[in-house]
Amino acid sequence: MDKQLLQAFRKKLETQRHDTLQSLARVQKEGRSLGQDCPSDNADRSVTTFSREFLFERSTQRKHLLRNIEAALDRIHAGTFGECANCENQISSRRLEAMPFTAYCRECQERLEHRQTSERRRV
Repeated sequence: MDKQLLQAFRKKLETQRHDTLQSLARVQKEGRSLGQDCPSDNADRSVTTFSREFLFERSTQRKHLLRNIEAALDRIHAGTFGECANCENQISSRRLEAMPFTAYCRECQERLEHRQTSERRRV
């Protein structure tokens, strides 16, 4: 991958990391503010519980995305960005444009997801 394209991906990933960190901070702040309210009836408590669970899920998703972004930045530093972590083939530029944090080519990602789905069905 040429240096100019790699630099563009780095910039995009750094912007995504910044945006994700800001989003994570907002979600955590919202979660803390919910903890300050002490609803008095069951309906209010149910709404608060649902809101906490929703915010927890959003926080978990943001943390997962952040780990993927940081791993992609590490791959740039290591010189392996754009290589599939499984088969070591080049990841298509279209896929990297859509998801610069991806570690797998489309085929390996599909196999991984299929395997995970199969494992969930067995459980």
